[in-house]
Amino acid sequence: MNLFLERLLYFWLGITGLGLLLVIVFWAIKTIILVAFVCFFIALVATGAYHFFWADRDN
Repeated sequence: MNLFLERLLYFWLGITGLGLLLVIVFWAIKTIILVAFVCFFIALVATGAYHFFWADRDN
């Protein structure tokens, strides 16, 4: 019985570790994509503001 419980504990630890690793990877990818899109839209607004309002001030 002790051998069974020991193996059960090892399998549980392994599966839990893999699950946590997958969740961390998924969270990291999701966060990186979210930050990239936010930065893209900020850059888009800044470029539009510069192009239409700042660059041609003298004209």
